[in-house]
Amino acid sequence: MSQAQRNPKELTGRHVLYGLFAFFGVMLIANGFFLYYALGTFNGFETKNAYQRGLTYNTRIAADEAQAARGWKAMAHHDGGAGELILEVRDRGGSDLAGLTISGEVRRPATDREDQTVSFREISPARYVAPAKLTAGQWVLSVEMHEPGSAGEPAFRLKKRVWVKETQ
Repeated sequence: MSQAQRNPKELTGRHVLYGLFAFFGVMLIANGFFLYYALGTFNGFETKNAYQRGLTYNTRIAADEAQAARGWKAMAHHDGGAGELILEVRDRGGSDLAGLTISGEVRRPATDREDQTVSFREISPARYVAPAKLTAGQWVLSVEMHEPGSAGEPAFRLKKRVWVKETQ
C-alpha cells in the first residue's frame, strides 16, 4: 500500500480542525442566543421609579440619621389567640411613647399573596395593636410612626421580621 492511498476512516488534522470549528461555532451561536435574550428581556430595574428614588437618596439617609439620633426602640410580636399584632414603642430612656399614629403592612418575604395593610391603635401608653390574622411562618412587618400632629416624613420607620408559631 502506497502513502498516497489513505484509509477513509483515518483521523487527520483536517478532521480535527473542522471539528474544532464546528464545536466553537455552536458555542458562539448558543452564547449569542442567550446573551440576546438576557439583555432583551431584563431592563435592570428592580424597583419602580428607581431613578426618582435615587434622586432622593440623600434625603432618605438624612431621615435615617435623624431616626437613629432619636433613639426610639420598638418591639413587635403576634398574639395568635387574639389575632393581633402588638407593638411597644419606647424612647431612648425607656419611657413610653404615646399618641403615635402607626400604619404599615405585613407581608411574606417570598410572596405577595398574603400581604395585609395594618393600622395600629393605642390601647395603653406605648402599646399599640392591629388586627392581623397571620398563618404560621415568617412575616416582615414594615411600619411608619408619626408623632402627634405631624404630617409628612415619619418620625420612625420599623422593618422587623415576625415569627408566627403554628397554633395547636
